[in-house]
Amino acid sequence: MSGLKKRGRAVRLMIKIVLPLCLILAGVSGWNYFKAQEPKMKRKPPEKQAAVVETISMEPGNYQSSVMVMGTVMPDRKIILKSKVAGEVVAISKKFVQGGLIKKGETLLTLDDSDYRIEVLKARSAFDKALSDLAIEKGSQMIAKEELKLINQASQGELKATDLALRKPQLVKAKAAVDSAGADLEKAQLNLSRTKVIVPFNALILEKQVNLGSLVTIQGVLATLVDVDAYLVEALVPPDRLASIMIGETTGSRAIIQSQYSNQTWQGRVVRTTGKITGKSRMAGVIILVSDPLGLNRRENIPQLLLDDHVNVRIMGELFENVFSMPRSVLRDNNTVWVINSGILEIKEITLAWKEDGRVFVKSGIRAGDTVITSDLPAPVKGMALQQSSGDRS
Repeated sequence: MSGLKKRGRAVRLMIKIVLPLCLILAGVSGWNYFKAQEPKMKRKPPEKQAAVVETISMEPGNYQSSVMVMGTVMPDRKIILKSKVAGEVVAISKKFVQGGLIKKGETLLTLDDSDYRIEVLKARSAFDKALSDLAIEKGSQMIAKEELKLINQASQGELKATDLALRKPQLVKAKAAVDSAGADLEKAQLNLSRTKVIVPFNALILEKQVNLGSLVTIQGVLATLVDVDAYLVEALVPPDRLASIMIGETTGSRAIIQSQYSNQTWQGRVVRTTGKITGKSRMAGVIILVSDPLGLNRRENIPQLLLDDHVNVRIMGELFENVFSMPRSVLRDNNTVWVINSGILEIKEITLAWKEDGRVFVKSGIRAGDTVITSDLPAPVKGMALQQSSGDRS
């Protein structure tokens, strides 16, 4: 019995050991089978894609540089017109209104001239009397000479012909009276002419101080006039840009003035500088002369340039020959540009001839036909692959 028990234990022990091993082996065999049957995915190395960029083609040319600045319109000649005589205003021109335009030589207003006509009559009478006295004195001098001659003939001794005996002082006095009366007459006539106030130049009336019936005193203010043949524009320019601006009455740089209230433009010329640097902005002042700012000599109807208006000014500078013009946005760090050459990125250093708002002019560093990249690259590396956009510009 003991042998059967031992054998039974051995069988049970074998079952406990062998059966789990068989199950494990069966599971491993099944896993290997199904693993062998699942589809296999083959990984491919990622393809390198060239970045697409926008470009422009470079061609040399001649370009006119310019400086964009702000300016203020002001008069070239402005006067406060005053009366040289006193009187009542008895007549005024229909053009004598604020904002009115009146030509050189026209009468602005007339003062009452009654008193001045009387003064002219009195001065003329005094002048005529002085002339008469001079003629009488000349006759008296001739008589004195004859009397002296007769006395010398009748007497044994000869009397000396003194100035007093010949009435020379009286003649000098008579001539002086004529000169004085003539000066008084000239002054009276001048005051009479001044009762008509004449405009000294083609003028715009900024302010009107008197009207019909006003009593005007000597040196009384009549009006404020501005010469309309030319206006000035004072513009502020960065000091480092002055070297490119010509200054002179006839040879100064051309300037294009545009008002902020209209699209109308006016032509001007830089005639001088203000001779100083502004305190706060540290800018240099230049003076631009604009002829016929109101368009009075033009047939077409154009807006007038207004005094004290703030205007945009483009001052034409130096003419650059055989340079490359490109947008300022394509200029990279350290004065470099990106160029695509056979699908490869090149980084070129350039030398600038001029910078202005929105554009730069390149003197050297690139060649005709170079294709400059205008779009941005996140991590530009020399030699990286690139592809031009189909809508690139030339």
